[in-house]
Amino acid sequence: MRTDVPQPIRLADYHPPAYLIDEAYLDFDLAPDRTRVKARLKVRRAGERPEPLVLDGVRLKPVSIAIDGAPLAAARYQIDDERLTIADVPAAFTLETEVEIDPENNKALEGLYMSGGRFCTQCEAEGFRKITWWP
Repeated sequence: MRTDVPQPIRLADYHPPAYLIDEAYLDFDLAPDRTRVKARLKVRRAGERPEPLVLDGVRLKPVSIAIDGAPLAAARYQIDDERLTIADVPAAFTLETEVEIDPENNKALEGLYMSGGRFCTQCEAEGFRKITWWP
């Protein structure tokens, strides 16, 4: 759960990612109040043990989720306020997602937002998760 109070990040709490993204392709259908973002990620397991795939995302409205071209039924994944979790994934696969975001009403100035009638992005350090799901 997020708070407005910054929380310390300790090296002792660090865990290497369970999955690595080797390639990422993004396609934007821009509209001020309803932008669609399609992401195609080539994903591979970093370790030997199968683990759920957990991706961060904030204020993303899911449209579709597929693995290796096969759409996932809602029972195959879980979405909460800040994460997409897919419990059973192959060791290597292509994840395709499509989400809707609202740049016009994004007043945080992170991710994709509107300023002076222009589309702008700010992805440092966590803004990208306001565009699409990402580790």
